[in-house]
Amino acid sequence: MTEHKEEFRVIQRVPFWLAVALTVVISIPFGVFLGPFNITLWSSFIEWAEYFAFGAHHNALKYIYTLFPLGALWGTIAATLINYFAIYLHTNLVLNVIVWLFIWVAVMVYIMKYHQNFTKYSLAYFNGLSMYLAFYFAHIGPGLGGGPLINNPLVDPWILWTWCYLSAILGGFLGWLNIQLTFPKKVRVS
Repeated sequence: MTEHKEEFRVIQRVPFWLAVALTVVISIPFGVFLGPFNITLWSSFIEWAEYFAFGAHHNALKYIYTLFPLGALWGTIAATLINYFAIYLHTNLVLNVIVWLFIWVAVMVYIMKYHQNFTKYSLAYFNGLSMYLAFYFAHIGPGLGGGPLINNPLVDPWILWTWCYLSAILGGFLGWLNIQLTFPKKVRVS
């Protein structure tokens, strides 16, 4: 007896191009109307694209939502130490950037050998670091997506980390929403 396996394919009832445009419009209030609590949309859009790079499936969110903040954490630790040594101990800023980023990026990469997801989904892990460093070095602040910073060099890197992570959460959600807005439907292949 031969087993007959039915095949299905997914059709989009709303064209993808229209779903993308709608998703962009839906994202605008998060980056424009929340004042000091605005989220940085360009960072969210990068994570939105990452959702598609990981297969545009809801399982992609678990890698974005776990590896991105961990990658950003290494930048946050470095930024806190850079600020402490440069501001409170009056040491050379450039030298601090070099030393602390070297140390924490080395740690970040070293621990990758302990779990396959660090390498398989390294895009999320390294995007966390790169997005955090972009926020930090571009001085992204209140109203621009950096969160309600309080002008404390030891606390602000952690507030910035929170808003960087919120941009990733929004980006993953936008990727998921983009697919949902196509109103996908499984149909049997004849």
